Amino acid sequence: MPEQLLTVLKLCLLALLYLFFLRVLRAVWTEVSPPKAAGAGAPVPAAAPAKASRSPKSRRSGRQGRTRASKRQPASPTRLVTVEPVARAGLEVALGPEITVGRAAGCSMVFDERFVSQVHCRIFLRDGSVFVEDLGSTNGTWVNGARVVGQMPARLGDRVQIGNVVLEVR
Repeated sequence: MPEQLLTVLKLCLLALLYLFFLRVLRAVWTEVSPPKAAGAGAPVPAAAPAKASRSPKSRRSGRQGRTRASKRQPASPTRLVTVEPVARAGLEVALGPEITVGRAAGCSMVFDERFVSQVHCRIFLRDGSVFVEDLGSTNGTWVNGARVVGQMPARLGDRVQIGNVVLEVR
């Protein structure tokens, strides 16, 4: 009898392991598959467009004004502009302390795209510089063709690719 009892317990343990494995697969599948929504494909505006600010022109003339102009540092990035997909091209978002990009409704920039994770990446400012950080997405985040590992700096004109979505730092 004890041998039969051990066999039954082994089979129960095996069944529990299979159920656990199926639960894990289901959780991964729901994370990877696109969300089901009635209005899928309709663009969701994430934030108000950035307004370009212009600095007042210097009234100084002569050599002193020219040397200061030549020593000026390049303009710092102030916004993100969607380049691809074509349906969302031109969408501008002002760079703030932190922007999250993903499919989830709580993200600053929402893209209902197949290869964008729920909370895909964050783009943030630190000491006047822009940094991109992948938040454990399935398909990764890329800056100018290089995969983002940790916190990667992005400069003016750099392109950030998130799945099929391409953003340009301006």
